Amino acid sequence: MPYHSSVFERASPLGTFNGTPPDHLPAENGLHVWRVAVVMPFITFIFVALRFYTRTYLLRAKKYTIDDYIVALTMLVCIAHSVLMAIATYNGMGLHIWQYDADLNSRYYLWVGITSEFYVLGLCGFKSALILMYIQLFGVYDRFRWTCYGTLFFCVSYLFCNMMTEFFGCHPIKKKWEPGLPGECINSTAAATFYGACNMASDLIIAILPLTMIWKLQVATRRQKIGLSLVLSCGFIAWAVAVARWGIAIFNLVGTADRPWWAGVSFTLSILEIHTGLICACVATLGPLWKMAYARVKDWTGWSSQRSTKVATWPSFVRKPADTQSSDETKKPSRPSGYWGNGDTGSYKAPAGRANRMSSLHDTTLNTNCEDEYSLLDISDWRPTASREDRSQRSAENV
Repeated sequence: MPYHSSVFERASPLGTFNGTPPDHLPAENGLHVWRVAVVMPFITFIFVALRFYTRTYLLRAKKYTIDDYIVALTMLVCIAHSVLMAIATYNGMGLHIWQYDADLNSRYYLWVGITSEFYVLGLCGFKSALILMYIQLFGVYDRFRWTCYGTLFFCVSYLFCNMMTEFFGCHPIKKKWEPGLPGECINSTAAATFYGACNMASDLIIAILPLTMIWKLQVATRRQKIGLSLVLSCGFIAWAVAVARWGIAIFNLVGTADRPWWAGVSFTLSILEIHTGLICACVATLGPLWKMAYARVKDWTGWSSQRSTKVATWPSFVRKPADTQSSDETKKPSRPSGYWGNGDTGSYKAPAGRANRMSSLHDTTLNTNCEDEYSLLDISDWRPTASREDRSQRSAENV
């Protein structure tokens, strides 16, 4: 049956493996996989730690949101994936096909299956974190919110199917790493092509989603909109890595017989993909940290001296003095009575505290008069510390 034979195939190359493995592993492309697997968790952990530092100490959040917990769990998944990848390099990952013996070939495909499960979990983690963050920021807009829910459902669905396909793709399951056993496996080329296309499409949608809302902001200038677009759409980086990985993976399956060596390149990109995706999910929440760093650089270099006569404003994470509380309250723009009601916008009930921070005009245009959950849309100019000129004037008055 030609259709049956096209759907089912062996999971790993059959034949006689009489090669001589290198004396020391990892070797060949396995060295690159090992290095990336060791370095990337440290880099990603820095961004995750900065995210929680911003949320805890700068924004002084009383409780974490669901995307914060997903980011923390995804960080653990990424660490586990990197550790398993490093172990896989000691079991033949990245070698040439003629360097395998029968035992090394079996161990190699076993570890490929194990690492693939954690790779899919990492993809699901950072995609979900980004989408949930968009809902936190722009969920007041019904059409956008349901688009995010649809994208989230699509991502979770195809990644769950990917995990099940990877685990139950062979009958018996052991045939995946022992191809000599009787049984059948699904067509790995067709599965990799389908899931890779879904992965690239979802990454592209997730990167484009915030752009549709940023350019509807009323208060932001064009320059500020470009800055927000760069911050919230850094998912394009993960999409670019996913495209490169998918192309190499397909070439590995259909364009070369030296599959383990090219797989080393593909697996290196898979490590980069889930880590860069998680970094993107963290970078978008570091707005207050960037603002604080920028303001301090301006203060240290004296850039803010020309604005020393202006009344200082305060960001969301700076504890305001008691004498400025009332003045700040009076400066907030008033909203039409009954606009938000009890926090409902249509059928959508805004999360506690967000109903008085975001608003929608004619269901098509957003403004940012008040602060958002992550202080990303707080685009007003502010200075958390007095400039050098201000301090010198005060010291002269005290003398």
